[in-house]
Formats: sequence, structure tokens, C-alpha cells
Amino acid sequence: MLYYRDKGKGKTIVFLHGFLENSRMWRFFQNKLSKKYRVIAIDLPGHGRSSKKTNEVNRMEDMAKKVNKVLEHLKIDEVIISGHSMGGYVALAFAEQYKYKVSGLGLFYSTTLPDDDIKKEQRLKAAEVVVKNPKEFFRLSIPNLFAPQNVPKLQSEIKTAIKWAKHASLTGISAALKGMRLRKDRTDVVRDLGKPIFIIIGKYDNAIKNSELIKKMEGVKKLSIYELETGHMGALEAPEECLEILQTWLKQNYK
Repeated sequence: MLYYRDKGKGKTIVFLHGFLENSRMWRFFQNKLSKKYRVIAIDLPGHGRSSKKTNEVNRMEDMAKKVNKVLEHLKIDEVIISGHSMGGYVALAFAEQYKYKVSGLGLFYSTTLPDDDIKKEQRLKAAEVVVKNPKEFFRLSIPNLFAPQNVPKLQSEIKTAIKWAKHASLTGISAALKGMRLRKDRTDVVRDLGKPIFIIIGKYDNAIKNSELIKKMEGVKKLSIYELETGHMGALEAPEECLEILQTWLKQNYK
């Protein structure tokens, strides 16, 4: 069973963290939103307080099944599921496998598109490097996820993200990288969902190809796209703005 934090009552929102993160990244959102909703934040395999023992490859589909096990354990049959980056990939896989349980979907600095060949090679190299020298990998890679202009003033937040990364097991990190490179295009999952969807993107996010994603999303019903002046780490770069977007979107779609 994956570790999870469950707080509040009402319509259920599930938050899934990104690569090298854990459920702590959602604490600010969980504390605020749980006043009106039931908010569940889950540690994905190999991350946070979930088991350090993982498969050699953690496919998004397999992680989605483990998320569903948590919901089955809690006897929850309908959720708004949202994920940051890798968590968004898992949320998409969940929506594909358990569409009947999804009343809404959120992509937080994430994409429906698969890795291109260059990105796939980068994932494999990263899987090798992180096992050999994790501290250096964290030190170099994590600051690059923030908008350049935000780095000097967000040193505390960067240290927090590095601290989160240290709670992930090396096997879990490697397995996640290998799993992300194998994911498929899930644009049709969004197109066919028929439920409210939000996507938050960062103007300076160099981890997601925003222009390609936006083009793919043309014509999708019940979709709201928001852009913030951030890099890839909006939950740390602009938490208040992200929370306001979520609260507004929830109010508009779930009265």
C-alpha cells in the first residue's frame, strides 16, 4: 500500500507529486482545500514514505493501479485527480484505466505527450548518473526546474525540493525515469474524458513543450488552461497563484 495523507471532508481531490518529490509538496494546498474538500496526497512508488522496494521499471499504468488500491482501501469511487509532472502522467494513466471514477482531471506542469527520442535518451542517462552520484544530480538538475529569474529569491524552496529528492530511493528514481520514457501519447484520454479539466503551465518551463501541448488541446471540451510566470515548479514558485486557480476552477465546475 502506498503512503498517503488524507484530510478534510467532501468531494475528493487526489494529488500526485512529480519526479523526485513526495506528498509533502501538496501540504499547503491540502491544508487550504481541506476546509471544503476531502484531499488525499499520495507518495508514489519509491518516493517519500512509500516502500523503497520497487520494480526495475515503474510504468505510469502500474503506478496508477497502486493509486487505485489506495482509493479502494478508502472506499472512494469518485475523484478529481491531479498531478504535477510525473504525477500528471500517472493521473492520465489512471483516467484511462478508471474513467468511471474520474469526475475531473488536472495537469500541473505536465503533458499528455510522450517523450521524443532525445528525451528518452536523456532519461536513460539520468537513470545511470543518479545511481552513481545522487547528490550531484540533485544539486545540478533541481535548480534548472525553476524559472531563472526566480532562482536567486527561491533558494529556500530549492533546498526544500532537494530535501524531498533525498527521501526517494535510488531504485525508485531509476525506475520512475525508465517508466516515464515508456509512456504513450494520452491526448485522446483528455479528449474523450468529457469531464472538467485544467492545465497549469509555466511560461519559463523548459521541461514541458507547452506550445505543442496547447496545439494538441485545441477543441477539447470543458478544458481550462492557465499560464503563470514560473518554471516547472509552480507549487513552490507561485503557490498562492496556483491555489487561487484551483479554487476558482473548483468553484466554477463543482457547485
